[in-house]
Amino acid sequence: MKTVYACPKCKGALYRQDRCYRCENGHSFDLSKEGYVNLLMGKGSGTHGDNREMLLARQAFLSYGYYRRMADTVSGFLRKFGVLNGECRLLDIGCGEGYYTRIFRDALQEMGAEVYAFDISREAVKLAAKRSGKGEEQVSLSVASAYHMPYLDSSFTIATNLFSPLAPEEVARVLRDGGHFVMVIPEKEHLFGLKSAIYDTPYKNEVMPFDLVGFALVHDERLRYTVTLNHDETIVLFGMTPYAYRTSSVGRERIHSLDTLTTDIDFHILVYKKA
Repeated sequence: MKTVYACPKCKGALYRQDRCYRCENGHSFDLSKEGYVNLLMGKGSGTHGDNREMLLARQAFLSYGYYRRMADTVSGFLRKFGVLNGECRLLDIGCGEGYYTRIFRDALQEMGAEVYAFDISREAVKLAAKRSGKGEEQVSLSVASAYHMPYLDSSFTIATNLFSPLAPEEVARVLRDGGHFVMVIPEKEHLFGLKSAIYDTPYKNEVMPFDLVGFALVHDERLRYTVTLNHDETIVLFGMTPYAYRTSSVGRERIHSLDTLTTDIDFHILVYKKA
């Protein structure tokens, strides 16, 4: 029986049996009614990751299509680099509510890809499960941490990370030799128009060096364009960002008073090969 899952307690292979996953040491994890498995260990019972309000705001904003250019660009790299020795198995790290995962799954469908995804937020994974598909098209979903991925070594031919926490050593561990990793990070001007509307002295994003231990950078490109949002779209964008929880009442009033908002969308897409 084939599996890519690793038991978060003992690191042994974790196999599905009916509605649960079980390892040879007897540790078991039930499959939820939504179809995901919770493999997050040592985090207590509190809320982790984005809360439901932020997730619903992101789900609504992404449905407007303003980030679709980036998603389609990444999909092109997945089709180009995803197959290794005749197999294609994708891991979407920090999948959120599943918008990008679904696009990637559709892009790789004709290649017979297996698609796995996880997020530390259970609420996010619940939403992602609604996009998961059925049968062979289904995305295998779990609740987990990017710093302790519940997957066996060398399980995936390609992995993605879009704006999520990064543990390069874990990505390298779960990727096969010669596998690829596609990462998207916000560039300096990303959403600068939104920040300019909120703050008197807005700051540009700090962009870290692109080097990753264990990987060779094989391609990078900056994707930058300008969008103009109407009032409702602006409120939704604001609600999906951390600014919604860090902004003073004055800043909130500024956002809610806008009829339109023009802002840069500014991404950097990085493609790495496991060294």
